[in-house]
Amino acid sequence: MTIDQLEKRLNGLADRTLRYHYIIQLGRRLPAMPRELKTEENQVRGCMSPAWLAGGLEGEDPAVLRFVGDSESIIVKGLFAILAEIYNGRTPEKALAVDLSDIFERLKLGEALSPNRRNGFYSMVEKIRRVAASLA
Repeated sequence: MTIDQLEKRLNGLADRTLRYHYIIQLGRRLPAMPRELKTEENQVRGCMSPAWLAGGLEGEDPAVLRFVGDSESIIVKGLFAILAEIYNGRTPEKALAVDLSDIFERLKLGEALSPNRRNGFYSMVEKIRRVAASLA
């Protein structure tokens, strides 16, 4: 799904509750994160609920990022699903160039997320950026 498609779907929902339900559905569609990746190193600090995120490169010419994530919170899983749509399949350099504040506004996530959820979202973003920078 592209950012434009995600924007159209999220912004086509009339109220906050429907937006939450859609984000939850995105989280439920995520493939399971392998248990061996749920380590202290992959834990996302700053999330209200325990959450893990791991990433690496796949393919070649060019190699692109692939992230997996999980959380005990289905909302956090849904937020990770949004971030996976944004960052998976990009080279590390292109991932680092993403203007997430613009995407955050386009998706109107500020209206949908509590301050605590917003902090967790940006904690996941920072972890993704650290992984991308280490692989660039």
